[in-house]
Order: sequence, then structure tokens, then C-alpha cells
Amino acid sequence: MECVSIPPQQGSGQQGATGARETALLILKEVEEKEAYLNLVLNRVLIRQAFSPVERSLLTELTYGVIQHLQTLDWVISLYSKRPLEKLTPYIRNILRIGTYQLLYLKRIPVSAAVDESVKLAHRYGHKGVAGLVNAVLRKISRFKNDLPWPSREQDPVLYLSLRHAYPLWMVRRWIKNYGFESAAAHCAAGNRRPPLTVRTNSLFLSRAELQRILQAEGTASRECRFAPEGLHLDLATGLTGLKSFQQGLFQVQGEASMLAAPLLNPQPGEQVLDLCSAPGGKTTHLAALMKNQGRIIAADLYPHRLKLVQAAAQRLGIQIIRTENIDGRALPAKWQGAFQRVLLDVPCSGLGVIRRKGDLKWKRRPEDLSALSRLQLQLLQSAFQALCAGGVLLYSACTTEPEETSELIDRFLAKESLAQPAQLTSFLPPALSAGVEATGRLFLWPDRHNLDGFFMARIRKK
Repeated sequence: MECVSIPPQQGSGQQGATGARETALLILKEVEEKEAYLNLVLNRVLIRQAFSPVERSLLTELTYGVIQHLQTLDWVISLYSKRPLEKLTPYIRNILRIGTYQLLYLKRIPVSAAVDESVKLAHRYGHKGVAGLVNAVLRKISRFKNDLPWPSREQDPVLYLSLRHAYPLWMVRRWIKNYGFESAAAHCAAGNRRPPLTVRTNSLFLSRAELQRILQAEGTASRECRFAPEGLHLDLATGLTGLKSFQQGLFQVQGEASMLAAPLLNPQPGEQVLDLCSAPGGKTTHLAALMKNQGRIIAADLYPHRLKLVQAAAQRLGIQIIRTENIDGRALPAKWQGAFQRVLLDVPCSGLGVIRRKGDLKWKRRPEDLSALSRLQLQLLQSAFQALCAGGVLLYSACTTEPEETSELIDRFLAKESLAQPAQLTSFLPPALSAGVEATGRLFLWPDRHNLDGFFMARIRKK
């Protein structure tokens, strides 16, 4: 990968900022040309290259920000560029995007720095002519950025939200239809806010308060999560995997919404538990911690390389009760029928609830994906339910709030499966969440309402 070969700029200030911008350029080019996932490419670069805290912060901001606001950036550039974006090289396209993002969204970056550093990159990755184009376009944007010709909210609400918040038209259209304009607008805005870094305390070995003290001694400040009793938000200035507390298995990186799944299933020490789509293992290891490392968890997944992530997490966290199985969840072995007291089914889904973490999902997803995923999810749910013993409990989980993947799917399943019934979940929720939950065994989490990833969970009991 190109960006790995760049010699890291040490220190901070203008030199460091230039290094961050150049690395951001090469990452964005790889994401565009190879359709790679930004989070994976960025994490690889951050692990392999030494960046100062200032560089690290700017690099993360630029890459995520450009991808998150891609459509809006391209629209603004097209207003002031005589040459269409598709006629420019990937280097120049992304230099313009990086510069425009700084001008529109990063008030702490001086206009001169945003423009001048972009022109320097254009000279390095283009020629004098395109460097002049970059200079002219960015200076025009800096001049008119507070007076952009946005579409009319009243006349074209879909296009308005699509450009103001940078979402595909089809996605905005369905959200306005499902939630109304104001809720759709709030949903879009929340999806563009950067989520905090959250970790789950390994309760097998220490309490949350004890972990906080250890992290503080390592120079990492933290604060308690609002809903997850084992969760902490970290203010991290360096690489997380370099922390001794991480290496010792004292915590697991996990989103706060995701931390609520295992407690909702409520596994008990000594039980037989199936985690059907287990990788990368955040929820699996949480189940093991709640079971006090007693009993057995079968962690199944379709992809062997992803099961290695589960194994690595279990080993680092000191967990012995997890056994991995490479299997298609739609066709379980006959010996698993009725064999488990608890089943966790965290299904493959559209991921539209975690756009704030994976902004590139906006541009990868298509409307037809939802129906295809819904068919797969129903097949997995029917299969997982067969693994439950009588009186057993299944938790269906998805990082999306789209009806086809959530409430409508559960309705279809319950209508077909006579032995399935909704199971209450309010007693397993923190008080701040349980108040608004109906006795349907279902929970929606919303980025705009809860400041969490968008999630859906349904608790189902077998008669």
C-alpha cells in the first residue's frame, strides 16, 4: 500500500500537518480505487507508522471527514471548477476534497494553510497547470463558502438533506418517508458526528473504577458510559494497542450500544450458549465475562479468518470457555438442535446504524441490499431458533434501524413460528433506557436520541 511507504513526519506544527495531509491523500486514493474500507486502511497505517498526536488527530479527521461528506464536497467543488471531477486524476480529485473539507468544516485550520498545503500536494502529484486549478478552486470556495446555493428545503427536501448532510438520495427519501423530515434531518446529522472511542472493562479481573485508575496511570483519561455499566469513553492520544492494559487483556474495544446485547441475553454461569455470527468477538467475550468463564460458548461464523479474531480476543482476555466453529448459520448440525439455553444472533446487516463509524457505507449500500439482507436474516433467525431448547432465549441483534431488517422481520418470524414468543427485556436494561420500552421484547437505539450507534435488539423465548 502506497501510504505505508511515506516516511513519517515527526513533531507537530506545519511540517506534521503536511505529513498528515499527504498520508490522508494516499489513503483516500486507495479507498476510492480499490473500494477498500476506510477504517481498515486507516488502522493499518496508524499501526505501521509513527505519528505524533497532532498528526494522528488530523489524519483521522481528514480521512473520515472527506468520506463522510463526500457527496457535498464534490457538489461544492463542481460549482467552482471548470473541469469536471471525473476528468481529474484520483490524486487531484482527493486533494481538492481534502482542501474543501478543511475550508467548510474545520474552523481551526487557517484558510491559508488549507489552500497552500493543497497546492503543494498538487505540485507533487500533478503539474503546474493542475496546481493552479487547485489554487483557484479552493480560493473561490473560501470566498463563497458562507453563501453556497443550497437547494430549497421547501421545494426539494430530499435534495436539500442529501446535500446538507451528504447522504444518497435514496437513503434520505426513505428516512423522510419513514420518520418525517425533522427526524430524518436529525438522523442524518447524528450519523455525521464522530463517535467516541469506547471500551468494555474485562469484569473477570477488575471493576470499571479499577480500570479507570490504571488507564489514568498510563496517561489515558476516561469517563463512564451513560448506559453500559462496564463501559468507558477514552481520550486516547496514542495507539490503543500499545497500552499495557490492553495487552494484559483488561478491556475490550466495543461500542456502547453493542455492550447492551449480552446483558439482554442474560447468560448464566454453566449454561450452553451459541453465538451464531460471532466474529470479531466483542459480544462473544462479553457473554463469557457475564458467565464468569463457566459453561460453554460455541462461537460460529462463516469465515475462518474472522474466527481467528474471536480466538485472539478470547486469549488476550483470559477466557477459556469459547470454542470456535466454522459453519454456515443457515445449516446447523443436527446435534445442535435444541442443545442451547441461550442463542445470540448478531446478523449480517446493512450497517446503516453505524454510519458515524463507517461513513463509506453510505456510498457502498444500494436499496436492493435491504431485501437481500432481510431474506438472509430470516433464514439465520429460523435456523438459530431451532438450536434453542424449550424455555431457551434468543437475542436477535442488528446494527441498523431499517424496518425490513428489524421490526418487520421479527413480525414475519413470529407469524410463522408457533413456538416463539416475545420475551420482556426491560429488567435487563439500564433505567435510562427501560422507561420507553414496550412489552414487545424489542429495543431500538438511535444515534440522534441516545447518542449511540443505531441498533435493534429483540428478545425471543421458545415455548
